[in-house]
Amino acid sequence: MKCKLYLHAKNLPNVAGLFKGKSDPYAVVKVVKKNQPAIEVGVTEVIKNTLDPRWIHPFIFEHELGTPMFLSIAVMDKIPKETDKPMGSAMLDVDSILGAKGNIKAKKMKGGGIIYAKVTPHTGMGDFNVQLRGVKLKNVEGLFKKSDPFYEVLHLNDGNW
Repeated sequence: MKCKLYLHAKNLPNVAGLFKGKSDPYAVVKVVKKNQPAIEVGVTEVIKNTLDPRWIHPFIFEHELGTPMFLSIAVMDKIPKETDKPMGSAMLDVDSILGAKGNIKAKKMKGGGIIYAKVTPHTGMGDFNVQLRGVKLKNVEGLFKKSDPFYEVLHLNDGNW
């Protein structure tokens, strides 16, 4: 079955260094099956200046219930023009996450902090991302008033808006 993984972490160690603010964490996710090499599923986005990141990017992977499968999660601090520093790592059993209340599991990471993993069945609906921007909008309300522009986003459902 297809599964979707969401991640967030808390209380990560600050490895940015003295006078450099807080770390900029991201996570690298790999799938580990018995007697097979680890396969990288993907990398989250970098969240700047936080030790409690909540990553938005989900990961989709295949899993056969009852077949041992683990998620290897490594949290790194993004350092421009240098080698990124490790902040923590953990291995989580996919079946134990799916069997947990709310399909979410927390685990203390080697190196510090706690990683939270939520795995749900993937329905195949996909994701919808949109970015809207107004540039050089014309004021149509007059000289002493200000226009209040807005966007209307509609969803097509069974041929109806």
